[in-house]
Amino acid sequence: MDLRDLMMMIQEKKGMNANMSLEFDCQVETDDPAPLIKVINYIINYLTPLTDRAIEISLNAHRSGSMLSFAAFTEATELPDISDQLEGVLKDYNAELQVTHKEGQYLQIVITFN
Repeated sequence: MDLRDLMMMIQEKKGMNANMSLEFDCQVETDDPAPLIKVINYIINYLTPLTDRAIEISLNAHRSGSMLSFAAFTEATELPDISDQLEGVLKDYNAELQVTHKEGQYLQIVITFN
């Protein structure tokens, strides 16, 4: 599955306010993209109410896979809990989740596919 095409489709269907920088040739081996689409939608839905600006989304090739990053500028100092089910779903795609929050400034969620 081509992650660039997937992100373009999600942006079009959701009509979301996002700035996207997406590299080509970022692939994930899968027979069922539905759970990954749900994870991406969850992240977008999680970030949207935390900011009044566009979400910054980037897709980059790295060592042995791809990295999909979502960043939102937010003044929030406390965040709602992120579902612990995301990590289990991402394991099926050989991917890991990392969350970085700098209070009152930004929140970044990165999915790294290996």
